[in-house]
Amino acid sequence: MSVSKDLERLVEEIGNARNDRRGLMNNLKENLGRIKQETAGLRQESVNFLKSIGKDREEMTLSLHRRLDKDRAGLGVMEKERRKETGMDRSNRISSIRELKNELKSNLEGFMSDMKGYVTVRKADAKEDKIHRLGDIKFMKTEVGRMKQEIQTSLKQIRNSQTKVGEELSTFLKTFVSDIKAIEKGRKSSVNEFLGSVKAELSAMASAWGNVLSSVSPDEPETVQKRVAPEPDKEEETGEEPEEQRMSDVNGKPEDSYYDTGPIKEKVVTTLSDYSEGLKMTQLAELLDIEQWRMLIPVMRDLLESKLIKKEGGFYFAS
Repeated sequence: MSVSKDLERLVEEIGNARNDRRGLMNNLKENLGRIKQETAGLRQESVNFLKSIGKDREEMTLSLHRRLDKDRAGLGVMEKERRKETGMDRSNRISSIRELKNELKSNLEGFMSDMKGYVTVRKADAKEDKIHRLGDIKFMKTEVGRMKQEIQTSLKQIRNSQTKVGEELSTFLKTFVSDIKAIEKGRKSSVNEFLGSVKAELSAMASAWGNVLSSVSPDEPETVQKRVAPEPDKEEETGEEPEEQRMSDVNGKPEDSYYDTGPIKEKVVTTLSDYSEGLKMTQLAELLDIEQWRMLIPVMRDLLESKLIKKEGGFYFAS
């Protein structure tokens, strides 16, 4: 049942398609006829346009020929005038060239005459200049000889002066070296004496402390400890050992607060006065040529107690 309906529908669609195709063919035929008519009209218009262009071209050609004939006649007249003007100009230029030639010849004759006079004057000047130059050369030779003699004399004097100065300098250096050796010998002797006095003083202090310790009763250990071990005076911010520990390294026992070293104290105070920015104990020992800077510990402590110097951090200053 459905197959018959499908066939009917298919036949109907085929019929509709055939009708559509017939309508389309009719439309194409109508359009094709209209296009042919329009093409025929355009062809006729093109032919008419080309004919009009041909007529215009013929008229333009005739006009151009007529104008060309007129221009040729005008050009002939202009050429005649140009030739006439050229001939006149040529005649004028020839006459000008002749005048310039005559003038140049006259100038050249005058120049040659001037050159002859200049050559005569130049020869006379050259001869006179040669005489002057020869005289100057003789004078310069004389001056050079004199200057050479003076320079040789000056060089001899300089050599003599250098020899004399060298001898004086050699004598001075010998004296200076001997004085330095004597000063060094005296310094070593004073240092040795100072070290000997320090050792003797330390021995005396050790004996005194032994007597003090033996005289103290056993019931007072704290008092003895306080007397024997005073609070160490540390070098702040310097990385150095406390002074009490340094003295223990020297003698193995604590030291007394009073120590008189005489000239060393004066040197310390004088040196610190020259350095307003302060000095460390190691720097001070180096300036005073003291090999063992720990030897300055009792000196510095005595000066601090006497208020002759002051200490700020790890630096010592003159009061």
